[in-house]
Amino acid sequence: MTDSRTPDSRSVEAGIARMEGYLLWQAEIDRARTDAEAFVDALDWPTSAQRDELVSLLACRQLDLSQMAVTRIATRALQLRREYQQRYDSLKRRVLVTALALLAVLMFLDVLLLAH
Repeated sequence: MTDSRTPDSRSVEAGIARMEGYLLWQAEIDRARTDAEAFVDALDWPTSAQRDELVSLLACRQLDLSQMAVTRIATRALQLRREYQQRYDSLKRRVLVTALALLAVLMFLDVLLLAH
């Protein structure tokens, strides 16, 4: 009997995936901010307040672009997974039908050879 407090492997894997996603997004936030700061540092005209505003705007824009890209990639990955699963299922059926047909032919030949 398992303890009700013990997580099953699926919930553990889901938790690890969420943690990985969180850490990856935090790294993306850091990268967007660093890139925005580097871009704004190359400008000599903004005041400190303007600089902070520009960094914030550029970092938010980059995060929006990143989120759109991740969403597009995730959607495509799900589409591909469904397509490959359908192809795999179809191939599995064809192999099974072929094997059964081959078995039937072999049994028929065996009956013919034993009959003579």
